[in-house]
Amino acid sequence: MTRKCAWAGISFWAALMLSAAFRSELNSVLLAAAFGLAVIAFSAFKKFRVHTAVCLLFFTAGIMHNTLYTHLVYDKLTALDGETVTIEGYISDISIVDDDYDRVTVVGRIGRLPAQISYVIPAEYHTYYDNISITDEISLISDGVKFESGSYNYSHSVFMQGSYGKGSVRLTGGSAHLLLREIRKYRDTMYTVITQVCPDRTGAFLGAMLCGDKSEMSPAMKSELYRSGMGHIFAVSGMHLMYAVIIFSFIIQKLVPSKKAVFALTMAEIWGFALFSGMSVSVVRAAIMLTLTRSGFLFGRKSDGLNSLGISAILLNLDKPYTAISPSFVLSFTAVAVLELVSLRQRDNGDDKAQMSFRLSSAVMFGTAPASAIFFGGVSVMSVVTNILLVPFCALSLQLCFLVLFTGGSYTAAALIVKLAALPVRAVLWASDHISQLSFGYIFTVNNAVRIIVILTSLGMLASCLYIKDVKKLLVSVITAVLCWYSAAGIAYLSDDTLHITVLPNYRGTVYILTKGDSAILIDAGCRGRMNSALQHRLDKLGARELSGAFISENGVGSAASFRYELFLQPQLIFIEDDIHTELTDTLLKKLYTLDEGSSVELDGMVFTLTDKGYELDDGDVTLVLGKKKLAINGETIDISHEKNVLEYNKGELRRL
Repeated sequence: MTRKCAWAGISFWAALMLSAAFRSELNSVLLAAAFGLAVIAFSAFKKFRVHTAVCLLFFTAGIMHNTLYTHLVYDKLTALDGETVTIEGYISDISIVDDDYDRVTVVGRIGRLPAQISYVIPAEYHTYYDNISITDEISLISDGVKFESGSYNYSHSVFMQGSYGKGSVRLTGGSAHLLLREIRKYRDTMYTVITQVCPDRTGAFLGAMLCGDKSEMSPAMKSELYRSGMGHIFAVSGMHLMYAVIIFSFIIQKLVPSKKAVFALTMAEIWGFALFSGMSVSVVRAAIMLTLTRSGFLFGRKSDGLNSLGISAILLNLDKPYTAISPSFVLSFTAVAVLELVSLRQRDNGDDKAQMSFRLSSAVMFGTAPASAIFFGGVSVMSVVTNILLVPFCALSLQLCFLVLFTGGSYTAAALIVKLAALPVRAVLWASDHISQLSFGYIFTVNNAVRIIVILTSLGMLASCLYIKDVKKLLVSVITAVLCWYSAAGIAYLSDDTLHITVLPNYRGTVYILTKGDSAILIDAGCRGRMNSALQHRLDKLGARELSGAFISENGVGSAASFRYELFLQPQLIFIEDDIHTELTDTLLKKLYTLDEGSSVELDGMVFTLTDKGYELDDGDVTLVLGKKKLAINGETIDISHEKNVLEYNKGELRRL
């Protein structure tokens, strides 16, 4: 049997993924189903009995590993919900909340129980890997209005959080990992240099590619890059490490004659970059694979990509089994698996470089499409093109950016390199601006039927990329599949004429999103633009492709101006209650209209009237009053006071999302 490690790793990951996806509630059912399938396969396919045994063994190991972790760690931590506890450990991550507070992740122990807990603490003198002790009341992290924090943190094994800046915080002295701390601090220095040299979108993109810091990227910019198929570029990934190693190996092999010395230096490069980038899942996966593939000669063995991928899947999930459902891990794992399979299958097919690039790019799109459809609610069909045409420009910028690491943080030394690296990125961002605006370039999979069609079609097309030898026939198949997706999404929008009302409460007011089909209308009732990031996130989830208009009750001019930078979709019309200032741009002035109390406007067949209670909407079938803190549906007042409530009204029913 060949590639035992590949079969073992895939089975182990599949078990962990299914277990974590169902929150460990169906582990016994999954194990019984796997055993039944194994018995059938063992009886029916005599040539694959060893494969069957290996798959069953590691699938069982995965189920047991998840069960033990859930019982010994997750259940015990979540049982502390609402209790005051003391954690002794170190700071593993820091993000800025505002000028006064930071959000930190503390890794340590509560008594003997291992834990990772998120806290908001005063922004004073702490830094990465400082030893720290925090006593605070902790609670379970749940999905919020602005972001699905609970789901995201669950896959990163961070289940609990402290109260906002209320705990007792004490630095206990020393550093848990002095070398790692200095690397992280140097990374932050490099990021500062890059963004100072290029204080615009270009610097934000370069900083994200090299340092993994996306804090300067607006929600609108991220959505644009995802829709143009470039979302995997601005996040530090295995691809970035591959480019770093290729360049380093090429240079070092010219200078060092000893093969073992080259290997040792290359290992230092691989794991040094992994540490510098923050040890993201995709980078660590690539580091393990590169380590295994490049160390084969030490043992007299030929390296194999699929075996290396299987081993990395096992190693990455041993410590934190819920990592198996992390979007970054799933996308990275499936993309590399597809690349390895297609390369292996088509090695002797006779494709030239252009044909092979198209085949690989198509295979990656269809291989990752199911995960994108489930995690992000959409698939960029333009990724086939952008991966071929734009990724080389990003690779060139990334190669130049690597040189910045050797400048020692000097602004003068880094400035010229960063400015050169920015040139290809500007071309990429210009192309992304235009590609993301193509209505057919991004398929929303909000509708369940569309999602199922995308998943099933992707599986069939992945087989086509593996087995269709004629590239012209493959091209026809790809176009046909994409047209199928686009038609299904179009039919789903045309058949949905129901008014959906999504409510996003904030402590100051409320934002409402009204959607019919693929068109949306926004109402900012007192939030003053503070919910724009939540708006962008929710618009993506709703599958909105155009904004017919926006109504802003307070600070209208300022909030309207902020749309340009914070929302990917721009409203066609904006109605405000303030006076219009002439110093605004001509483009924005053409959209702005002042709405007086008692006056009405018709948009998308709905009549909006400004009253002293808020915006009154008459849709014929339903009458709404949309106020700062009050929502009334057909005269019935709905409680929306809780900050984390996200509601949706559809077909006469109100439900929480």
